[in-house]
Amino acid sequence: MGKHVFCTDLCHQRGEPLAGTGDAPQRALLLAWSRSKWRTPRWESSDMSPELRAVIYDAAMAGLYVGLIDKVETDVPLPTLHAQPENVYATFEHEPDLIAAIRDYVEGRMFEGIQDTRSTIICCTDSRRDACCARYGFSTYKALVAAADPARFNIVQCTHIGGCRFAASLVVMPARQRYGRMTAAHAPAFLGALDRGEIYLPTYKGRSDHPEPAQVAELAALNWAAEHGQRLDAVPLHGAIPEHADEGAELTLEADLPGTHLAIRLQARNFLVQGNCDTVAEGGGQTMLRWCLDTITAEPIRT
Repeated sequence: MGKHVFCTDLCHQRGEPLAGTGDAPQRALLLAWSRSKWRTPRWESSDMSPELRAVIYDAAMAGLYVGLIDKVETDVPLPTLHAQPENVYATFEHEPDLIAAIRDYVEGRMFEGIQDTRSTIICCTDSRRDACCARYGFSTYKALVAAADPARFNIVQCTHIGGCRFAASLVVMPARQRYGRMTAAHAPAFLGALDRGEIYLPTYKGRSDHPEPAQVAELAALNWAAEHGQRLDAVPLHGAIPEHADEGAELTLEADLPGTHLAIRLQARNFLVQGNCDTVAEGGGQTMLRWCLDTITAEPIRT
């Protein structure tokens, strides 16, 4: 048997950028379920009744993200269900009540629960979905748990959240921030930035709900600002983004920072994308056009 080739390693070697892949689910339900019982697809996990499987499947088909979560390092059980971005959780003694809560949430009705004041950090450790999530995700998860203040952060390991090739993959809720290529070494600085209400730029993927070029350009502007002593939460951009582009296409987006005007030039490049380790092993993959940072030109704003 040949040596396992990890999709995360290949993605990094090919130079595919992390920036621009920041979409996070708009609404999510996190269901406490032992990691040892996770299966793919998640609604076929062990010890689920047919009724629970059916309601999770229906929720997924309706476009809702339902993640199974666990927290093995503590004896305190997780609440049964946690809704995001509402950040409300509840424990259900009887399964019919849990199923009704999931169904209600899918239909836009919030179940009764307790408001959580902490940020929830969802770290994908789903070895059933991809080996990279286990290899990189679990070590990152353990480092975050060891470094975090549990009164400030609720850190859980979770089933597949997307972006296996950028493992370790994380989502911070309710802020809907996506991070990738996280390692254990990032944990203290990452938590420190979140505690200050800041984006952690070294592993940030981009702003959810923005098109890829805008994510890339804004992140470039945020990094430029940080390198020049400015800490910003957001950067408004100017410029038209094309609906379609071919490899080699260029695009310039502009941004006004305090005292400085930035012209951010992007270039479209094709990458061979193999989204998980199974695709690598099978020799599959697809060519994907990605927008990459080319140059940043800075000019003083004249007043």
